[in-house]
Amino acid sequence: MTIQQVIDRIKVYHPSLGERESTTRDTVKFGDTGVECTGIATAIYPSPDIIRKAAEAGCNLLIVHEPSFYADMDPLEPLEGNKVFQAKTELLKQSGMVIFRDHDRIHAHLPDGIFSGVIEELGWTPYLKTDFMKPIDLSGAFVAEVELPSVPVSEIAALWKEKLHLKSLRIIGNKDTVVRKAALGAHLFPGSGKVIQAVEENDIDLLIPLEMIDWEVPEYFKDAGQLGFNKACLQPGHFNGEELGMKYAVHWLKELVEGTIPVIYCCNEDMYDLI
Repeated sequence: MTIQQVIDRIKVYHPSLGERESTTRDTVKFGDTGVECTGIATAIYPSPDIIRKAAEAGCNLLIVHEPSFYADMDPLEPLEGNKVFQAKTELLKQSGMVIFRDHDRIHAHLPDGIFSGVIEELGWTPYLKTDFMKPIDLSGAFVAEVELPSVPVSEIAALWKEKLHLKSLRIIGNKDTVVRKAALGAHLFPGSGKVIQAVEENDIDLLIPLEMIDWEVPEYFKDAGQLGFNKACLQPGHFNGEELGMKYAVHWLKELVEGTIPVIYCCNEDMYDLI
């Protein structure tokens, strides 16, 4: 089976994007898709270490969720003469790696391939209160809500660290929070007051968002913690926050290739180092 045939199967597996097909992020970012596929690796994004891991495992197709070359649509013109870009593309050439991005289609899937995968990998499916058979509004307050059996926030942090091989997580608020109701959040950009309102109205003990700015939602949780409220916010970051969805993708990719091609997951581990 060629790499292009694998990509074609992925496109058929996901729902059509309709008019968005012509402007989708989900394109081949590097490499020759006409060659035989020796193995498939999934990852949140193709860092040099991920490329090396995939190649060492015998894979020549790397399916990623986020950009490869430092901008949303991966435009290459601004990188002409960029030494980091040149070194990365040389590594890709040496490894014979093809990069295909699965972002718009996996989010369009029902259930959403990223967030349903995160919930499944965490073992939270029995506690899920959100209907994942409806499209997720990434501009909404939450992407998922779960009701847990009174779990200390420290145990939830340990679970995320174990699943993603993380050294640390950022926490804001009450470190002794006991979590009964938790929510996964999306992007907390300026103007996220609706999230604070939703946390209050839905009595959310723990919020786990993607990226944040300090002067809105984090301020609220810091105040809540210092005032003795049972509220905390764990921030894995955007990449680690969605990464388990790409780990879960290994399951459906194995079915798509009918067991004829090895499929593995390459963990990004910590996006940031602490010094």
